[in-house]
Amino acid sequence: MTKAEKALAIERVGSMVWHGGMDLSAAIWFVGGLFKVEWHVARDMVHDAMAAVMTEEVDKGLTKIGDKNDN
Repeated sequence: MTKAEKALAIERVGSMVWHGGMDLSAAIWFVGGLFKVEWHVARDMVHDAMAAVMTEEVDKGLTKIGDKNDN
């Protein structure tokens, strides 16, 4: 896999875990195997990916609220 494909994979895994489509433990093991890193490193990578998805969703929600209130 290329670096871009791996980056997309971790982004998708974070999204699936955040939305409930993938178990957190399974995601950590998947990322650990994909990137050949230890469990704690994979855990941090998955948590970071989940945080990125959450942040994006919160930003979209706040933008919609701001638009409704003409802010």
